[in-house]
Amino acid sequence: MSGDDCKPSFIPANPLDDPEVRSGIAKCELEIEKLEAEKILVEAKAKDLIEREVGGEGTFAGEIYRLKQRKMEIITEVQTLKARINRALLGIA
Repeated sequence: MSGDDCKPSFIPANPLDDPEVRSGIAKCELEIEKLEAEKILVEAKAKDLIEREVGGEGTFAGEIYRLKQRKMEIITEVQTLKARINRALLGIA
């Protein structure tokens, strides 16, 4: 048995050769950038409200909770977009 027996008989197509795949990946990457920027703003606002609450300026528990929930939503959306990119790169989607 020679080493040539282990080589595949075909070379799979590169998904990045497809302009539609490249376009889809670019859209996902742009959306990820927007979401990451929003996440930074949400984190900063929540931190500010926590500091204000500790300082005795009032109770902001509802708003802080809502902001933390939004942060988790953003994280989930980013994970979904990254999975979509990976599927496209593997030629699955």
